[in-house]
Amino acid sequence: MARGRATDLAVRNQIIQQHQNGISQRKIGRTFRLAQSAVCSIIKRFTSTGNSSPGKAPGRKLRLTDREVRLFRRHIRKNRHMAIAALVIWARQSFGKAISVASTR
Repeated sequence: MARGRATDLAVRNQIIQQHQNGISQRKIGRTFRLAQSAVCSIIKRFTSTGNSSPGKAPGRKLRLTDREVRLFRRHIRKNRHMAIAALVIWARQSFGKAISVASTR
């Protein structure tokens, strides 16, 4: 499970280039100020898949579009004292999509 920020794709490609030139993982980590384990995982992903980009993010995709999320948040800010059940009913009527109370919280 990832804990830090994602490494930039250009940096990943430079790490792979240096590895192919025979530079050790420890030296690569020092030059890019990354942990040796991060360098190792980047190299391991490249050797196994042939691609240096990070994997797909886990989790279910949102049902609402970005525009609908912005509209929903704006409505919540305007009606701060409205009950969650009423907000969910408003969202279901407005967007025509099934939205749960738990995800609204």
